[in-house]
Amino acid sequence: MAEPLDEYKRLFREATVADQMKLFRLHIAIYLVVNIIWLALNMMGITKIEPSWAIYYSSVGWGILIFVHYWFYVQGAENLCRQREERIESKAE
Repeated sequence: MAEPLDEYKRLFREATVADQMKLFRLHIAIYLVVNIIWLALNMMGITKIEPSWAIYYSSVGWGILIFVHYWFYVQGAENLCRQREERIESKAE
């Protein structure tokens, strides 16, 4: 049978990963809404950017940041929890 502390750590890691996934989904939703509005404004001619291909800079740049967010904070959430646990346990000794 697992120790209560180990069980708590496992449940905490799972909760952290779930929270990070929720934040990631929110990040994707905001990205989509803002970029759809941005592209629509440009296509309607309300804002004018020269050269015309430069309107994609923000979409591509923000898309790269979304990838970084996923890689470090969703995929790496459990590892971040373990690192925090190790730091705290080393201070407690």
